[in-house]
Amino acid sequence: MHASTPPSTTPAPTGRRRRAPSLRGSRLATMAAFATNGALPASLLARYAEVKDALGLSPAIFGLVVVGFGLGGALALHMPGVINRWLGVARTASVGTLWMGGGLTLAAAGVALGNPWVVVAGLLITGFGDAAVDVAQNSQGLRVQAAYRRSLLNSMHAGWSIGAALGGGVGVLAAVLGVPLVTHMAVWALICVLAMTLSARAFMPEPEAEPQDAETPARPSGWSAIKILLPLTLIALAGISVEDVGNNWSAVLLSTERGMDAASAGVGLTVLLSAQFIGRMIGDRVIDRLGERSSLILSLSAVIIGLLGAAWAPGVPLTLMGLALAGLGCAITVPVAFARADRVPGLPAHSGVTWISWAMRAVMLSLSPAIGVMTQGSSLPVAISVIVGIAVVALALQLRPRRSPATS
Repeated sequence: MHASTPPSTTPAPTGRRRRAPSLRGSRLATMAAFATNGALPASLLARYAEVKDALGLSPAIFGLVVVGFGLGGALALHMPGVINRWLGVARTASVGTLWMGGGLTLAAAGVALGNPWVVVAGLLITGFGDAAVDVAQNSQGLRVQAAYRRSLLNSMHAGWSIGAALGGGVGVLAAVLGVPLVTHMAVWALICVLAMTLSARAFMPEPEAEPQDAETPARPSGWSAIKILLPLTLIALAGISVEDVGNNWSAVLLSTERGMDAASAGVGLTVLLSAQFIGRMIGDRVIDRLGERSSLILSLSAVIIGLLGAAWAPGVPLTLMGLALAGLGCAITVPVAFARADRVPGLPAHSGVTWISWAMRAVMLSLSPAIGVMTQGSSLPVAISVIVGIAVVALALQLRPRRSPATS
């Protein structure tokens, strides 16, 4: 595991001195921040069926409306890094969550008004804020991880999964109780903003800027930066391709290709996400034991074997085993990609994490439609096999001789 000098925990001198948070407190606060970020939007997602019916949209038009969240994140471009350098990660997490809460409440108001354009505007705002918060929480997680001198980021991403499950449960409960969507989202947003603000107060303080000297690494630019970050981007994309297959296509695969009852086909997603959660809970220990590179090679191999196995398995049990293996394998890909991008020498603070976050959001806009087009032209197993090519290329790049800690 990469070891770096622990960031300073001494707060900058001010008129009123505030007690610096303990390292353990910062770790718990960061995990709470990840959980809060997962919980906030998931509560609206749980009521999407109700949203679709209330707006009276066809499936195709509804798909265009809800893509607003991902589009807002993709349109953020490099701004999350700029915002985090300007405000700092703690303020960005708090302000960004407030921004997201406002966007989600606006989207809920659009549903109440029966205006899809207002819903799209709210989701665009939410996606932009989520991009900034995503960079903030991962940057803070990496700071805590460096201070502990061992892998921790995977378990923090597991915290996001727990938060998303909680938020979804709250959304389902609100729907069952008949709570108006605007009221539900406004109250839930307020709770999440308070939770994030309290968590951010225990974040590790911003590191002092290092003086420029002859030993400071030169900043990579243009094609040089792309060559460094592209392999890391492919690692992250290999992971989210598994999530996309699970979220959007696992039920279709089980029902249309394996003859499973449509009402039960959702078990594929449950199996995949459960395996991913387990992988994230044990991923840090695996990385500390095997090393980051070996763990990543093992992980990408599991993604390839799992997805191909799920695509071409002759029956339901083997298909579920393939989905489980792919979910287990993809667990560490995104956290490792963030960690390596953050260590690229010479880049401005948060730039590497911002790049990975943006690339994932941009590709997610087209990944599922691409699978749909390929499925229509051939079959779903063929389409999934083509998508596996992302993990194959990522693995091939990791098997090359090592050159530097940031890119090996």
